[in-house]
Amino acid sequence: MPKRNRNQVQDRRQQKKGNKSRQEVQAVKYQEERKAKIIPLVAQNENQKKALRSFIEKQLVVLSGSAGSGKSELAVWWACKKWLDGDVDNIIITRADKGHGDTFPVQGNDTMKMLTFLYPLLLKMKRYLGVGILRNNFNMEDTEILFSEASGIQVVSMAKLGGMSFSDNTIIIADEVQSATIAQVKSLVTRAEEGCQILITGDTTQSPLKEVKENGLAYLERKMLESPHEDAALIKFTPDDCCRYGISAHFTKVFEEDGVW
Repeated sequence: MPKRNRNQVQDRRQQKKGNKSRQEVQAVKYQEERKAKIIPLVAQNENQKKALRSFIEKQLVVLSGSAGSGKSELAVWWACKKWLDGDVDNIIITRADKGHGDTFPVQGNDTMKMLTFLYPLLLKMKRYLGVGILRNNFNMEDTEILFSEASGIQVVSMAKLGGMSFSDNTIIIADEVQSATIAQVKSLVTRAEEGCQILITGDTTQSPLKEVKENGLAYLERKMLESPHEDAALIKFTPDDCCRYGISAHFTKVFEEDGVW
């Protein structure tokens, strides 16, 4: 049987690739490698199933209620899955810069100052994206969003969302929104244009805003019930949805019975 020469082999390979350029082939390979990194997630209870369905169907999804029910985990997993699938170019992470107890001044830009509040969420993101993807796409410079078409993974303080808008291929994760004021929540939910999805998580009973009558998350829940929208979903988690074990599950239930943390 005669030997095929090099040109014949190369021609055959090119035909198999559908006459795609080297760049196109590399792009397909890169996308396949990204999709292979997606970690499956199985809902642990009925409310988690509702949340996953709402992520597919709704533009605004609010996950509120009991601690330990996986609200932040679900939101981060969905955003990372959409990123790895190539469906989104931008993940915007935001929250109010207020927590329980005193906070100390942090040097640096807004991103550096917000990191102390966002470590739990970013650690989840590292698990689902991998260290390399998170490191290569996480923008530490506040001005980076101005100079790139795909802004990557960006931290924005909720106090500075006013005047901004987010459109195509963007997911906003707003974590611990019980720490936000009503004005901040109003600003948050009016940032999304077509092609942008907002995922909000929190627990109204854990708000550090003790001096106000109603925190931002409680206000938003009330307004969503008063004025529902077909593209918005509110899922309320209960103590029965807790995914924690041992002493964590025990004391979560004990503190839930107190009503307010």
